[in-house]
Amino acid sequence: MRQATRLFLDKAIDRRAFIGRLAQAGMASSAATTLAGSIASAAPAPEKGRVVRNMTGGEVMAELLLDWKVPYVFGLGGSEEVGFLDALVDRLDLQYVHGLHEGSVMSMADGYARATGEVPILNFHSVAGAAYSLGPMVNAFKDRIPLVVTVGRQSTNIRGTNAFLESVNLHQLPQEYTQWTWDVMSTETIPEVVRRAFVLAQSPPGGPTFVTFSKDLWEERVDEAEILPRERSRIEVDVAPNEDQVRRIADMLVAAEFPVIAVGKEGARFDPSEPLMELVELLGAPVFQDIYMAHGPMVFPSTHPHYSGMFRQDPSYPAELDLYWALGGTMFGFGRLPEEPIVSRDVQVIHTGLDAAEVGRTYPVDLAVIAGIRATTAAVLEEVKTRDLSKLVVEDRTRRVRDYHASRRQRLEGAAQDAWEKSPITNERLMVELNRRMAPDAIVVSELITSESYVPSYLDIDHTRAKRRKNLATSGGVLGWGVPAAVGAHIGEQDREVWALVGDGGYQFGVHALWTAARYEVPVGIVVWNNGQYQANRKFLHAYGGRAAETGKYIGCNLGSPDIDNVALARGYGVDGETVAEPSEVGPAIDRCLRAMRDGRPYVLDVKVERRFGGADSTWHDFFSVAKKQARRS
Repeated sequence: MRQATRLFLDKAIDRRAFIGRLAQAGMASSAATTLAGSIASAAPAPEKGRVVRNMTGGEVMAELLLDWKVPYVFGLGGSEEVGFLDALVDRLDLQYVHGLHEGSVMSMADGYARATGEVPILNFHSVAGAAYSLGPMVNAFKDRIPLVVTVGRQSTNIRGTNAFLESVNLHQLPQEYTQWTWDVMSTETIPEVVRRAFVLAQSPPGGPTFVTFSKDLWEERVDEAEILPRERSRIEVDVAPNEDQVRRIADMLVAAEFPVIAVGKEGARFDPSEPLMELVELLGAPVFQDIYMAHGPMVFPSTHPHYSGMFRQDPSYPAELDLYWALGGTMFGFGRLPEEPIVSRDVQVIHTGLDAAEVGRTYPVDLAVIAGIRATTAAVLEEVKTRDLSKLVVEDRTRRVRDYHASRRQRLEGAAQDAWEKSPITNERLMVELNRRMAPDAIVVSELITSESYVPSYLDIDHTRAKRRKNLATSGGVLGWGVPAAVGAHIGEQDREVWALVGDGGYQFGVHALWTAARYEVPVGIVVWNNGQYQANRKFLHAYGGRAAETGKYIGCNLGSPDIDNVALARGYGVDGETVAEPSEVGPAIDRCLRAMRDGRPYVLDVKVERRFGGADSTWHDFFSVAKKQARRS
């Protein structure tokens, strides 16, 4: 889909060919026609926008961002970017979000995009900055988060000489993890290329675009350049399905004895909760979050009586399903292939989403619909309202679904009570204490890996509120996203409470974002789940059942000897915090964190939590000494 969009925008194919390619990819013709019209309206039109004169390339780019009301540039620039950076000096409405590492800057912009729904712009330095940013770029690409990444490179008159930090094909470096890449050819084209980068970042299914600029092109003056209005460069991305698809989905849902609906990662951008709540109440159907290994966000309100947690977290429920509707999920993002399909082959499957590369890719489907999940849910709701549903069947299903919801919550509350006074601090207690104190509309960024399931288990997202809590999570798997994503989310949503829940391993990858939080007074609360290990690594190494499991020696897992002082690290970056080691300290510590946040300061809680899974009692770590010239002995 992204290649067809690029060719259409580049006028390499016409409207008919574009619609034909989308139809071949599985998109409904009506949806393809709608998208073509949206993209065509975003293309340059004969009418002029604002014309700027006698400006440098950097100034032209800055003026475009001002016209388009882009308030922030997330960056870590260098020598090649001076023409653009200099243009920001007197343009006070363009605020530069400075970070210490490109990986953190990328994740800040990512979090900003997820929290606000806007497309941010980033600015990095040469192949060094591009390479450092590539890991977190994978997270944005996997979750289809639109970002515009700009990178400086050597001046045109020195390119090709193996100059310092030169990468001849720099614009192609992240090609596999972008929607579009380009190398700017002349100063005059800067506004058109930047405009196109924003358009293609939004184009379904969405994702980063990557543009390189030779140093001199930001410094050269251009006689005049046209900046087109932002409104003529927006794309309608929540593409609706056609009427036949809507009818077929409704037919399958109404005919099913026990339909199940699971919301995947696309729900973070296109939250279908409002129409979905009404739809499942009409049907008497349960709603699940995607499977644990998908590491997707919690989207559907957890207090709603049809919410049933992560799909297959309870393998016994629902035993009787005969229809599975994946809304914006991957079906399925496994870490390893299960021995048996988690959805039986005799179950009918509907798969809906904007990503043509995912819908129907891995799991056999009976109806594949490439469309926006919010638009699809709303259309299906209206169609189901016209159907004659069996009152007895719906009431029976509703009773079973709501009974399960109530019993699940009761089981979780019981587990928390049983774990309340245990030491080290349990995941259950920590999540319950946080849930009691977080604002009802807080943004909760989670990167907990092995403890991720505790978020949908204990975080309440209240279905009765118009403005609810929002959970952000990434399926990309590149660590270090959580802390900077929370900083970026709070920069974008300044009137909401923002939390980062991260493991101690992932904290190390993104800790330098604390400096940005301190500099710009971003009052985010950071809670570190500190078990002193890369617990996921130990879990899988133990499950392998080899010598590590026999001996309790888990190579590369222990983060002790020396223990890492996470609070001292935070203070080194200008952020206060405290270590929490006893269960009774958890609640008061969260209260102190909240006071700091309300005073306008970020704060870190380093919480010593339990270890779980096989080998949890092992304290062994690999050791050798250079100073003593001592080789490893155990």
